[in-house]
Amino acid sequence: MVDRINSSVRYVDSNYDPYSLSQEDFLNIYLTMLKLQDPTEPMKIDDMIQQQYQLQQITFMNKLQSTLNTLVSNQQITFITQASSLIGKTVIFREDKITDTSRNYVLLSPQNYENVQIQIINMDTGEVAESYTTNLQQGINQLNLNDLSAGNYLVKIYDANGNEIRDITLGSEERVVYVSLVNNQPVLGTENGERPLSDVLYIS
Repeated sequence: MVDRINSSVRYVDSNYDPYSLSQEDFLNIYLTMLKLQDPTEPMKIDDMIQQQYQLQQITFMNKLQSTLNTLVSNQQITFITQASSLIGKTVIFREDKITDTSRNYVLLSPQNYENVQIQIINMDTGEVAESYTTNLQQGINQLNLNDLSAGNYLVKIYDANGNEIRDITLGSEERVVYVSLVNNQPVLGTENGERPLSDVLYIS
């Protein structure tokens, strides 16, 4: 009797997921239930309809998952293609602060500004490390960091009346050397490291 029971036991590997049933698995279980049901108490029509509804739901979810996987795959290919077209080009990445004074930092302005004051503030001391007045043209403007020592800095810009201008964006200008994929997202490799494609502000 024990041997008979053991012979009917099926073993599965540790990766088996009993809650992940394919349509074929469900049909096999459903047909087995029909074969083994008590003839004196057959399955009610309501139960059969409910079983059929569940089967349709499983089929729909399987098709939906397949469609979503295809969309994600196509989107990744599109992103990689776009990123690959940037190899060898100079792009501007969004920055929130200056972290390496040897890099080429720029200011992107949406319009012309005259007599603006640019303050570069040391984040460790809170003191203004450098300040100068200049005109900003619409587009890309080079940021003067010639006399700045190593450290982390914030950039604040004020108009002639002393009001802070907030629509000017700090960026770093770098050349794209290669493209890679990290966590299914395209990453641009530059001479100063890797940056996500989403950080690109401007393509020269």
